[in-house]
Amino acid sequence: MFRIYALLIILFYSQSTFAQINFTSAYEAYPNVPKGLLETVAFCNTRLEVLDNNVQTSCIGIPIPFGVLGLFDDGKGYFRENARTVAALSGISVETQKQDPQQQVMAYAKAVQLLLSKHALKKGSDNQGEILYAVLRELSEIPTEGYINRFAMDAQLYQVFRYLNDGEFALEHGFAPAGFDLKSLFGINNLKVLSAKRVIFTENGIVTDKNEKYTINQNKSDDYGPAIWNPAPPCNYSSRNGIAVSAITIHTIQGSYAGAISWAQNCDSNVSYHYVIRSSDGQITQMVSETIKAWHVGSENPYTIGYEHEGYVNNAAWYTEAMYNSSADLSRDIVNSGYGIPGLRTYYGASSSTVQVLGGCTKIKGHQHYPNQSHTDPGINWNWEKYYRLINNNPAITTITTPTGNFYDSGGASGNYTNDERLLWLFQPPGANSVALNFSSFSTEAGYDRMFIYNGATINAPLIGSYMGANSPGNVNSSGGSLLVEFRSDCATVSSGWAATISSTSADNQAPVSTVINAPEWITQDFSATISDNDNIGVVGRYYLVSDLDPSTGKWSSNGALGYVNEEFETDALGWNSLVGTFTHQDAQYRQSNTTEQNTNAYFELGQDNSTAFMYEWDQNITSTGTNQRAGLHFFCSDPTLTNRGNSYFVFFRETEQKVQIYKVVDDVFSPKTNDNCVVTANTNYTYRVTYDPQSGWIKVFVNNQLVTQWQDIEPLQSGNSISLRTGGCSVDYDNIRVYRSRANSVNVIVGNNGAMRHQSSNAAEAGLIRSMAHDEAANWSIAGVQHYKVDWTAPLLAFLHDGTGADIDTTFSPIIAANWLGTDEHSLIGSYEVAIGMLPSLNNVLDWTPIGNVITYSHNLSTPIYDQVYHVSLRVINGAGLNSLFVSDGQRLVDGSTVSVSNHDLDQLKVYPNPAANNFSIEGGEGIYSLTVYDASGKLMFNEAFEQSIRIENHNWSAGVYQLVIRKEQAFILKRLVIE
Repeated sequence: MFRIYALLIILFYSQSTFAQINFTSAYEAYPNVPKGLLETVAFCNTRLEVLDNNVQTSCIGIPIPFGVLGLFDDGKGYFRENARTVAALSGISVETQKQDPQQQVMAYAKAVQLLLSKHALKKGSDNQGEILYAVLRELSEIPTEGYINRFAMDAQLYQVFRYLNDGEFALEHGFAPAGFDLKSLFGINNLKVLSAKRVIFTENGIVTDKNEKYTINQNKSDDYGPAIWNPAPPCNYSSRNGIAVSAITIHTIQGSYAGAISWAQNCDSNVSYHYVIRSSDGQITQMVSETIKAWHVGSENPYTIGYEHEGYVNNAAWYTEAMYNSSADLSRDIVNSGYGIPGLRTYYGASSSTVQVLGGCTKIKGHQHYPNQSHTDPGINWNWEKYYRLINNNPAITTITTPTGNFYDSGGASGNYTNDERLLWLFQPPGANSVALNFSSFSTEAGYDRMFIYNGATINAPLIGSYMGANSPGNVNSSGGSLLVEFRSDCATVSSGWAATISSTSADNQAPVSTVINAPEWITQDFSATISDNDNIGVVGRYYLVSDLDPSTGKWSSNGALGYVNEEFETDALGWNSLVGTFTHQDAQYRQSNTTEQNTNAYFELGQDNSTAFMYEWDQNITSTGTNQRAGLHFFCSDPTLTNRGNSYFVFFRETEQKVQIYKVVDDVFSPKTNDNCVVTANTNYTYRVTYDPQSGWIKVFVNNQLVTQWQDIEPLQSGNSISLRTGGCSVDYDNIRVYRSRANSVNVIVGNNGAMRHQSSNAAEAGLIRSMAHDEAANWSIAGVQHYKVDWTAPLLAFLHDGTGADIDTTFSPIIAANWLGTDEHSLIGSYEVAIGMLPSLNNVLDWTPIGNVITYSHNLSTPIYDQVYHVSLRVINGAGLNSLFVSDGQRLVDGSTVSVSNHDLDQLKVYPNPAANNFSIEGGEGIYSLTVYDASGKLMFNEAFEQSIRIENHNWSAGVYQLVIRKEQAFILKRLVIE
């Protein structure tokens, strides 16, 4: 029969005190501890009584626990001393736990919370039962080796989980039942054995009376799942005594995997190690818990975890890929287990065959790297760089695609880099043949913080060199289109880092093509323009500019309020405000001629915000010769009247120093950000372009289509109201100053008095313009794509519309309705006319709408004339832009001439007054009896009455308009027109 090494249920016969413990305060201090766990462990171990130091010893000599949780500080060389484990994790000593049971509960709760975090990282946060199982195993006093002890451990933990699930127990102690799946946790068969009333220990195993057998799989490590658990005996390890784990030691066995496992079982060896790793396949055996001090590196044992690797230091064949990968996976697990061992603190320097003591910053290193050592493993054949890369995933690579620019450490142009960095930059301009870095300064912590430069796109590319201290790389060139830089710093001591310029040679000399397409002939309202950009490697920057022609001045310009500038200085410089210096418009340029003034200023009001990126373009020519000559442009100015324009950026080109500089101005105080080489020759015209993105903060400066400097503002300005020209100590000609906005492949253009196209065409000439530009990664800029537009958003006008073929008539005696007219349009001219005739204004019931081209007279024969009917001519005037206006004649009445007598009447002597009339009008001057009929413009009868000699008519209710009066005497009649106001 198997010998039983641990009792499953311990009965204590002693005087004890019922525990008066505040478990709630422990849960409040350590909220991750499952509610009810502390009471359950105390109940299972002591029945919630405090075991004092006078507990009677057992008759079988079993070790005696103490406190309300029943922890052990003396395991008699057999039980694990879990009180010391709790003390090491919590920082609350064993003596304090013995003196104060409340402190023991607080210490245990803290240890549980720490171990929960550790095992959650290993097992994943979704498996709460397995995590707690692993924590309780680590805090148990039961030894972990052997079949019987494994059963004893499960029996102990089964009781804890059973009570945590028990509803009555939970209600009694004030927590909710946990609901753990015990079948999943212990296995269905093992659960039957653990819950059985009777268990039999036989030579074939542990069984119930129903012959249900307790089984265990191959022992697995609780610290590291892939490892086999084959523990060393307690004679070969000891407590860490509260010292936290903070380093990993790499050993070589100088022997075999099996031999090392066996040797650690020998109490006379006085050695142990946490893990042993096999050469052939990387199998790992754990022999000591990570919480325990193994004996492997002398005086440095208390804070280290030790690995023994199978093999011999003088034979590299033992260090296989399987071994490296397996060992690195283990190290990654420990790095992620909450000990505070960063993977970046792995040693990556040269291997050696001697003792080489490293500082405390390096946390993962060899036996030979610790103080007070004589051993030199893992020795000359261990590849530390390989091991470093296996432990540490490559960080995200910062890819730089611009062909030129600046390269600084993480501290920027003026700051230091930081500790514990591992950064990678890939310089890879599209289409580049080679990439070069020219280091103007270099300073890192000598011996510790190192830069690696690779001739390619990955860290596996050929290493050009590694550099640290004051050992500058100088000029470095790639043999292809990619150059990778890696930088690593340790845990202490930083320096100023480096500054370098980027340059490249490119096979891509093909500029993009930018074209505004699908342009309508006439623009009559807001519209969307489509812009096509094509390039062999791809476009990365797209910009557009909308301008219009003022017909009164003949000048093309842009609406600065909308973020555009188009100043070609062909006719004037009226949009510019000259404050300091001598700015004049000469020779179709804007000239600053004062060579003594050190800060000239002429500004243009321009709305700038963070809704778009901007491109500032201008031609500049320093026309004087002298010292300290410089000139450039401010943008995103908040107050252009101040010395440095309030808040702003400005780009300066220095002829004397041959430099280009970017400055930032805050509260009217400027600070330089870049100072790069740039050819600036007097009496030479340069085309400058500056792009600025308020979202990213990037400013990039191009000279004649070449990127010469760039800088990213991490706190970019978000708005400005102007741009400003600035010169110092020189005369300068400025020309073709344009400001573009960024765009997609289509842009919306506002048309109208306050829009982007503010003016209409004159005599059908072009009045609107869109310019588009684009550039690719190689800084190839397109030529400007230009599309002109004719603009007219107003309908045509009418000079006159007369009934009849000449002067306007009111009566016609012929069944031919005629009209003549004259339309006008100063913007797009008259395109055509359409005519209709109706019996009421705007009706077309006599003649439907008929296009008649550009003729300005029309006659229509009535097929069925209606006498005494008023006929109205409607005219639609259409201008060249397709806009139209509708006009209607006041009408002509058709009269049967055969019924009219022309003798012996005095109708021509009658007078109608006042005309126009307000509230009444009169007819006078006649002799005899007359009849009066009045019609409104629509033909409605308004008045019909006879009168003798004269008549006064009240018209208070008549609407304003034109009325027709028909006055008859005998067989004669006359028509009169009356206007009512």
